[in-house]
Amino acid sequence: MMYAILLILLVLVLAAAGFLAYQNSKLVSNQKKLGTASSDPSLVYSIFDQSSAAGVEEPEAIPLFQYTVFARSNEAVVVNKPVAMIILCRVAAGKGDYLLADVERNMLDKISRPMPLNAYSEHKAYLHRTANHTEKEMVLNLEDAVNLQYT
Repeated sequence: MMYAILLILLVLVLAAAGFLAYQNSKLVSNQKKLGTASSDPSLVYSIFDQSSAAGVEEPEAIPLFQYTVFARSNEAVVVNKPVAMIILCRVAAGKGDYLLADVERNMLDKISRPMPLNAYSEHKAYLHRTANHTEKEMVLNLEDAVNLQYT
């Protein structure tokens, strides 16, 4: 009788351990699908200030978000002379300045700075160039920050 009870307890413990292992593997696979399992060290970012330059200096740089401030002259936007143009790019490992969380914080700081009077801002989000879910979420957060700034 005692062996039967021990056998039943052993089966229950093994079943519980199997169920927990199954749930854990399901959670890990979902995180991998969403791209949140771990931060990828090969994904680094740079912010290029293009106010005076014609293009991004890094040929391997992949633009993810662009924020541009234009001046207004007599209520018309002067498109060919931006006051500021900031481009967030993903660059090759070893060439970037920021990791994901740092670059988002830095971009939010740049976006929240007051614009000159009579200025107009524009942004472009390149969601099709994002590498994973967290990167896409960051770009959407930046887009929301720009939209909320002027509502």
